[in-house]
Amino acid sequence: MDLTKLGRTERVLAIVGLLAFIDSFLPWYSVSVKGELAAMGGVGGVSGNAWDVGFWAWFPMLLLLAIGVLVALPAVGQNVSVRGGYAAFGAAALLATIIVLIRWLTYPSVPAEEAALIDAGADFGTYVGLILGIVATVFAYLGFTAAGGTLNNIGAAFQGGQPQQTGYVPPAEGYVPPPGGYVPPAEQPPTWQQPPQQ
Repeated sequence: MDLTKLGRTERVLAIVGLLAFIDSFLPWYSVSVKGELAAMGGVGGVSGNAWDVGFWAWFPMLLLLAIGVLVALPAVGQNVSVRGGYAAFGAAALLATIIVLIRWLTYPSVPAEEAALIDAGADFGTYVGLILGIVATVFAYLGFTAAGGTLNNIGAAFQGGQPQQTGYVPPAEGYVPPPGGYVPPAEQPPTWQQPPQQ
């Protein structure tokens, strides 16, 4: 595995994919019993991970994992072209984020008459999943704009031509620094000697 073949955006998206898979095993929804009822029953509460909560929890995490795998494949020598490139990754990440948000808003709530005894709602896995979706969406957008894409021409990223013409394609040999290091142009004075602007 050669991580030098991945840029910063690919590394972040790959890490988000891995964290999303791990997050799917964290508690997403919890129910806890309060007060004397908990002491009498000896049960404090239960929680369920994304796999327990259902499709609307585990599917977005697998979507983020798929994005992470696709952008990490060049590190193991497999180049994959995805039509739309970062635009497609951004759309998938945004979809995952929206699904997690909808799942959070549609969790069952406790009826008012039982609220004094039972507490139920989203657990930290839901919040982590939402944050991971937002991070993936932002970095996919940054990768899209760094490759020259804009929101005005996002549709062009999905039309004809090379499938990943608007996405980042890492060089096959990885990053190679220029020979002799960086040398600033001779005709440009250092910043502290810039002529006054008029």
